Amino acid sequence: MQKPMVKLTMANRINSWMRRFKIKSRIVVVLLVGLSLHLVLMLVIFNFYSYTYLQKDLYRHVVQTQRQIGLSVELMVDDIQMLFLRFLVNSDIYQIINNDSLPVTDKESRIGAIIDGMLTQNALVGNVIISTNDNMLYSYQSKEQMLEVPEALFIKQIQESSMPVVGEIKRDGDGNAYIPFGQQFRNFNTGQNIGVVIIYVRESALADLYSSSFTGIGYSFLTSSDRIISHPDKRLLGNFLEENAPLHPGQKEGYRTWSDNGNSYIIATYPLNPRLETLGVSWEFTSVISSHKLLEGIAKGNRNALLFASVTFIVLLILSFYLAAKITRPLLNLKKKLSLFGKKDLAAVYEQRAQVDEIFQLENSYYQMVERISQLMLEKDEEKEKQRKAELTALQSQINPHFLYNTLDAIAWIARLKKQPDIERLISSLATFFRISLHKGDKFVTVDEEIRLVESFVTVEQMRFPNKFEIEYDIEESLRKVRILKLILQPIAENAIKHGISEKRGMGRIWIKGELLEDEIRFTVADDGVGFANGATLSQAKEDVLFQSGYGLRNVDERIKLEYGPQYGLSISSTPGQGTTVTISLKKELPN
Repeated sequence: MQKPMVKLTMANRINSWMRRFKIKSRIVVVLLVGLSLHLVLMLVIFNFYSYTYLQKDLYRHVVQTQRQIGLSVELMVDDIQMLFLRFLVNSDIYQIINNDSLPVTDKESRIGAIIDGMLTQNALVGNVIISTNDNMLYSYQSKEQMLEVPEALFIKQIQESSMPVVGEIKRDGDGNAYIPFGQQFRNFNTGQNIGVVIIYVRESALADLYSSSFTGIGYSFLTSSDRIISHPDKRLLGNFLEENAPLHPGQKEGYRTWSDNGNSYIIATYPLNPRLETLGVSWEFTSVISSHKLLEGIAKGNRNALLFASVTFIVLLILSFYLAAKITRPLLNLKKKLSLFGKKDLAAVYEQRAQVDEIFQLENSYYQMVERISQLMLEKDEEKEKQRKAELTALQSQINPHFLYNTLDAIAWIARLKKQPDIERLISSLATFFRISLHKGDKFVTVDEEIRLVESFVTVEQMRFPNKFEIEYDIEESLRKVRILKLILQPIAENAIKHGISEKRGMGRIWIKGELLEDEIRFTVADDGVGFANGATLSQAKEDVLFQSGYGLRNVDERIKLEYGPQYGLSISSTPGQGTTVTISLKKELPN
C-alpha cells in the first residue's frame, strides 16, 4: 500500500533542516541570528536618528547660539544708550560749557577729565566727542589722536533725528575700525539743545561677542541696511551686500543652505530685537557654517558605530558558543546518566534531592521576589511622599525671615531718605511678598493675605514692565477671611504675566476672581495674552509653557490635591490669540 504524500510547509522545512544539527549548534544559530538582527536594527535606527533628529538638533543649536549672541549685542547697545544717558544727566558738563569765563583749554581739560572718569576700564568705547552748537569740539582723545573731526552731514543727521543715529565705519591710523553712535545733547533739566554727543564704539569689542561662537566650523558677521559693520575679515567692513548676494542676511530669522565650489554651507540669520530700532539700531546677525564640519561628528559617530558593531558581532559569536555550551551541559549530563541506566544500580543514576525540582524552586523564588518588590515599591512611594513634604517645608524655612525683613526694611528706609520713591515701593512690595510667602512656615493664610502676596508680586512686575499690563481683583467679602493653602494664586499670576502678557503686543489685562460656592471655594485667573493650543486639562497642557515659573503650576496642582483631595486642583483652558483661564477649586474646610 502506497503512503500518502505530506506537503511540507516552510516552517516544517526549516525545522526539518535544523534537526540535522545538534542542539548546541541550533542554539548557536538562534542566538547569533537573533542578536545580529537586533544589532543591525539598532544600527539602522541610530543612522536614521543621527541624520534626522541629531541634524535638526544641531541646526537648532546654531539658531540658539545666534540668539544668545544677539542678546549680548542687544545688551551692548543698551550699555551705549546708558552711556548717552550719563552724559545727559551730568550737570558738570553743562556748567563747564556755559561758563564763558573759562578759557577753551580749561574747558577741554575739564570735560576730558569727566569723560575719562566715565570711560574708566570701558573697553567698548574708543572715543567720545561733544560738538556744541557754537562749533566747539570736546574729545576724550587729544586732537592729535582724534579719529576724525565729525562730518557736518553726520552732525546734521543727529540734530534732525529724535533717535540715536549710527554712522558709517571709521578707522584710526592703525586701521582699527569704529562704529559712531550719535545723539542730541540736551540739558536734562531745562531741555536746552547744547549740541550732539558722538560715541565711537570699537568694532573689535563687538566682534569679541561672537568671534568664538563657531570656531573651527564657520564664522559670523553683522550687517546694517545691507552694509557690513562687523566681520572677521576687517577689509570687508563698510562694504555693501547686494540683495541677491549668497551671503545677504535677508529679513527673516532662519537658516538656508548654499553651495560653493563643491562645498556646502549653512547660512543662519538672526535679526536683532526690533526694540533696538528705537535706539537707531537695525542690525542682522549672520553665521556661515560648513555643513561638512558641522555634521562631521555624526559621520564619525556612524563610523564608530559600525566598528562597534563589527567587534560586537565577534563577541556575540563567542558568547553564543559559550551560552550554548552552558545550556546544553545539563542535558548532556542527563544524557550521560540516562545512558548508565541498566548498566548500574538505579541509586547510582538517581541522586537523592529534595522533593521539588529546580524549576519549582525558581518559581517559588520568583513569587517571593515579586511580593518583596511590591512591598519595597509601596514603602518607596510612602518614603518619597514624606521626602517631598519635607522638601517643601525645608524650602520655606531656608531663609531667616527676621534677617530678611530687617534688611529689606533698612533698604526701603534708605531709599526714602534718598528720595527714591520707586525703589522704596519696590523694596516694600518685595518685603511684603516674602513676609507673606514665608509666614513663619505656615502652610495656610487668609485669602486677604494671599491677595496681598499677589499684589506685592504684581507691583514688582509692573515696575519692571511699566504700562505693560493691568490687573483687576473681584473677591467676595465673605471669602477674604477664609484660610486657604498658601502660594496658589501668585504662581498662576506669574505664569499669566511671563507666558501670556509678556509675549503680547500692547497692553494686557489680568482678572482674578474669588467666590464662595456651596461645596467649594473657586478662584479664576484669566488673561488676554497670547494663549496656547493645548488641551483644557492640566495633564494635557504643554509643560515647557506652563510649568517654568516659581513653584510652577504642576507643583500648585499637586499641593492642592495633597491637602484637599484628588477631586480638587487646577483646570486650564486657552485659545491662541485670545488668552488663558486657570480655574482653582478648593475644599471649603481646611484639612486636618
